[in-house]
Amino acid sequence: MRTTADQLRDVLDHWQSGTGPLYAQLADAIVSLAEAGSLDYGTKLPSERALATSLHLSRNTVTAAYQRLRDEEWLEVRAGAAPTLGSRARGLDAMSDEDRFARILPTGRAPLVSLSSACPPPAPIVTEALRDPGAMLDGVPALGTGYAAIGDPELVAAIVDHLRSRGIAAEPDEVVVTAGGQQALWLAITAVAGPQCPVALESVTYPGVFDAISAAGSRPLALPMTSAGLDVTASAKLLRAARPDVAYVTTFHNPTGTAMPEEDAARLVAAASAVGTTVIDDRITGDLVLDGQARPPLATHSGGENVITIGGLSKVFWGGMRIGWLHTNATLAAQLRHRKAAMDLGSPALFQRLATRFLTEHYDETVRWRIGSMRESLAATVEAIDEHGLDWRFTQPQGGPCLWVELPDGGVERFASRAADAGVPVAPASAFEVVAGAAGAHFRLPFYLPPEDMRLGVKVLAERAA
Repeated sequence: MRTTADQLRDVLDHWQSGTGPLYAQLADAIVSLAEAGSLDYGTKLPSERALATSLHLSRNTVTAAYQRLRDEEWLEVRAGAAPTLGSRARGLDAMSDEDRFARILPTGRAPLVSLSSACPPPAPIVTEALRDPGAMLDGVPALGTGYAAIGDPELVAAIVDHLRSRGIAAEPDEVVVTAGGQQALWLAITAVAGPQCPVALESVTYPGVFDAISAAGSRPLALPMTSAGLDVTASAKLLRAARPDVAYVTTFHNPTGTAMPEEDAARLVAAASAVGTTVIDDRITGDLVLDGQARPPLATHSGGENVITIGGLSKVFWGGMRIGWLHTNATLAAQLRHRKAAMDLGSPALFQRLATRFLTEHYDETVRWRIGSMRESLAATVEAIDEHGLDWRFTQPQGGPCLWVELPDGGVERFASRAADAGVPVAPASAFEVVAGAAGAHFRLPFYLPPEDMRLGVKVLAERAA
């Protein structure tokens, strides 16, 4: 990938730290971009003359900066060729896609308390429906062939009404029914992202997205974050400079539980629209509001025609339903419906019919129940942390089911290993990082489980892992 002088200027933004000579500040700023994943191994940098002109510097300053980068093996220069980000960038890759999933998916025998996955137990209405499906489905649980390969029409209509209630002017031919949000994400990214083109992600993100990026032949690009969530100003500049095919963001960030203010969300959508970047808005936990402030879908903002919205029942009702959806333009939706049907002949018709009833008759009450349960479990978790004298640091989440916990003394990989041995596995920061080391000494602590399970989990972690 070639980076022009103006693109590099835009993404450098405030590179002058005020300490040390200018050439050293410039070299350090380029290294920071490489460490954040914003510049990949093999990226061609602009010529010394072009960058000097764009940054209003003397050519000698840029020459000295490039020489420092060469000396430190960040830059390779060959006669007649553009300077290229060099060998030190090879060591910046995070863990493999397979290892990421292994950190968040339960395997083998059931643990004492499973805290590696942010997956809820079934809501009461799900238990009731599965105990006697016929009672919910007018006495006819099995109907027709059992296939609904391109989506049960009644479920599609229910999803359309659901999206419209949140401000999206959806039509039935714009909806794809999927096997959960994970399949929706995989379908969207592999359809829209191009080979070798960047997919922009929050620098700490949901691990399930990386396999889709690999399948598309694309590469991840880290969007800057602060302790408050996505740095939208810096991210907008990076979008303008890198022009990624896709930007993937979550309503309530997984794993930190932060959310963008509405004005920031509008700015991000506008910045993406201006450069032709498709935004994937993952709202799988979008209704699990803990701070009392609902977040509208990104598709409701100006430029929202470039947004693919993902939703589903997994985090409100139960992951075992495997019912999700995506909303996009009718042309892409038609392609993805048939692609999904070719993959698995559609989600089970029985569960699609149950999902229709859940959405139309039980959604709001179940969201209220789920949020209430999460609040109780979160309170029990925080109380247990205090009771056991743990000096873990965290911020109360704005929404979603996770605490993003920092261990003040580091050693999070060792902590995670001990936790797994003790029967209470947790997912360490490395599973969520776009670039290795970006998330520091954190681990994700989901609080979906009942309060007594959360108390037991924290107790075991305190006694056998901390």
